[in-house]
Amino acid sequence: MPSETSLVRACLIFLTCQGAMAWRSNTGAMRIRGIGQRDRFVRFGPVGQPDILGIGPPPDGRAICVECKRGANPLTKHQARFLEQARSHGAFAVYVRSVQELEWAWEEAKRLPQATTSKVQA
Repeated sequence: MPSETSLVRACLIFLTCQGAMAWRSNTGAMRIRGIGQRDRFVRFGPVGQPDILGIGPPPDGRAICVECKRGANPLTKHQARFLEQARSHGAFAVYVRSVQELEWAWEEAKRLPQATTSKVQA
């Protein structure tokens, strides 16, 4: 089974081939040590942010949010909440376990511009 990193790369290629502008979205936190200063804790990206963010092709330029999962990895409650909120604001927001699932969701979204399928579970 390919890794999640491989799935993210393949999904990015698919989205780019569809005319979207998409990128890998990293999230996390780290401690930064300052010389002679207090350590700082820095968080980047909101909790639950998906693996891929982007902007759809013209004419609508719809926001894109794609969470990629492999194997039995479940969607976290924060990830599910993020996708639901993005979808409620009109984004193409899905979680997928294969590029084929992304292709199916993309094709469905093209037929029904503001309706996006997703397998959101907490």
